[in-house]
Amino acid sequence: MIFSRRLLDPLLAWAGQAPVVGVSGGADSVGLLRALLLVGARPVVAHFDHALRPDSARDAEWVAALAHDFGLPFETLRVEVAAVARKRGWNLEDAARRLRYDFLTRTARQHASIGILSAHTRRDHAETVLMRLLRGEAVLSGILPQYGRVYRPWLDISRAEIEALLLELGQGWREDPTNADPAYTRAWLRSEVMPVLTARVPRLEENLARVGRYSQQDDEVLEALAARTGRHTPLAGQPTALLRRWVRSQLIAAGLAYHATHLDEVAQALAQQKTLHLTLPGGHHLTVTGGSLYWQARKWPQPDFDFPGEWTARTRQPGDRIRLPGGARKVSDVLGEARLPREERDRVPLLVAPGGVQWIGLTPPVWAVGAREQVSAPPDPTDQAMQEALRLARLAAVEHEVPVGAVVVDPTGRVVGRGHNTSRRDGDMTRHAELAALREAAACLGTPYLTGCTLAVTLEPCPMCLGACLEARIGRIVFGASNPKAGALGGVSDLLGFHWGHRPEVTGGVRAGEAARLLRETFQGLR
Repeated sequence: MIFSRRLLDPLLAWAGQAPVVGVSGGADSVGLLRALLLVGARPVVAHFDHALRPDSARDAEWVAALAHDFGLPFETLRVEVAAVARKRGWNLEDAARRLRYDFLTRTARQHASIGILSAHTRRDHAETVLMRLLRGEAVLSGILPQYGRVYRPWLDISRAEIEALLLELGQGWREDPTNADPAYTRAWLRSEVMPVLTARVPRLEENLARVGRYSQQDDEVLEALAARTGRHTPLAGQPTALLRRWVRSQLIAAGLAYHATHLDEVAQALAQQKTLHLTLPGGHHLTVTGGSLYWQARKWPQPDFDFPGEWTARTRQPGDRIRLPGGARKVSDVLGEARLPREERDRVPLLVAPGGVQWIGLTPPVWAVGAREQVSAPPDPTDQAMQEALRLARLAAVEHEVPVGAVVVDPTGRVVGRGHNTSRRDGDMTRHAELAALREAAACLGTPYLTGCTLAVTLEPCPMCLGACLEARIGRIVFGASNPKAGALGGVSDLLGFHWGHRPEVTGGVRAGEAARLLRETFQGLR
C-alpha cells in the first residue's frame, strides 16, 4: 500500500526513536500512532483519563489493548479533572490541558524519551486561532509546532487525510461524545460555528491556519526585538507592540497573573510617561511611574552609621523639609522628583533633627547641608567622586568654559583621572571633561581598558564621550544633571538601549541640583 507522504514525511525524524505519544483513542492520535509504526518508530503509548464521562475508563481499556496488539509500552493515569479545576479555580479545558501535559512529561522522563508527540491537526490549529480571535488576544498564533519537549508534526494535516489512512489500514478508533457537546467552547466552534463559516468560505480551515502561521512568525520577530529591551532602554516612545510584549515578559518572570487589558494599559502608560496604578489578579498591586514598573515594596537602605541622639529615624510626615545647597525643599518634592510610586514614598527612611530632615535614604542618599559632618558615616565614594567633579566644573566656569568636570576612580576609590572642559582654550570642540579624565586614567593605570573603574561627570555624557567610555570598557558611569541637548543620537539611555558589546552600569541624578544650577548660572552670566 502507498500511504500519503504528507503524513509520513514529518515523522521520519522519529524513525528508530521511542517518543511518548498521547493517545486518547480518537482518530487523530490513533492515526499518529499507526503512522509512527510505519516509519519505524518505537513509541510509548500514554493515555490520560480525564474522568469527565462515566464510561471514560473504556477508552483507557481500548487504548491499552491497541498498545498490547503492537507490543508497545503503555502508561495511563486517571484524574478527576473537574474536581481539580474547581479546587484550583481553573477553567475546565485549561485544567485538562495542564494535567494531561504534566502526565505526558512525567511519562517521558520515566521512559527516558527524547520527546512527546501530540496529534494536533490543522483543524485544531484553525479552531485555536478562531478562539483567540473571539477572546480578543493580541497574537493569533494558534498552536505552536513545538513547545519545550512537545512536538506537533501534523499541524498542516487535515482530518480527512488521517481518516483515509486509518481506513486504508483497516484501523478503527473511538469517538468521544464530549467533542460534540456545545457546552465546551471548542466543541461548539467545531460543531456549530465552523460548518456555517465553511459553507460560505470553503477553505476556512486552511485560511485560519495560515493566519496562525503568519501571526506566529510576526510574533517571533517582535518578541526578539522586545527581548533587546535592557535596563537602559528608554521605554517612552517605544512602539506599543514591543512594550506590550516587554511588559508581559516582566510579569511572567515575576510570577504575576494578568489580563490582556492590563498589558495595553501598562504599555500605554510607559509610552506616554504617565503614572498608573493597577490591581492584578490575585490582589497584586502594579504601579507605572517615571517609565518604570513596580510590583512589590522596595527594600530601602537603613542608616548603617551612628548619628546624634537628638536625631530620630522615621518615615515622612506632612510638612517635612530638608535644607539642600540650593535652599530648603519639601521632602515630598524630593521624593516626587525621584519618581517613586506614591505608596513607596511613605516607606523611605528619614533621619530627622529638631531643625529638619537631615538624611533621606534614597540611592544615593540625600544629605542636608552640614549633616554629614555630624555623623560617623563612612565616606560615600560616589559622592566624593562627584564632589571632585563639581570642583573641576567650577574651575571650568571660572575659565569661561562650559562648566563640566569629570573624574575616574579605580575600584579602591582612588582618583586616577581628572578633567574639565577646555574647548574654548584649545580651540577644539572635542576637548570634553570625560575624554580628558579617561586619557589621564589610562596613562596612570598603564592600560587603555578601565574595567572596574567609575567615571563621575557632572553632566550626562554626550554620544562622543559615551563611545569613549565603551571603548575604555569603563565599569560604571555616574552623572549629575541630565543633558537635554545630547544631540541627534540622544543621551546615555537612548544609546545604551542598543547592544554595543559592553554595557556599563549607569547612575544618574547624583548631586544633579548642584550640577544643573552651575550650568544655569554660568550660561546666564554669559548672556
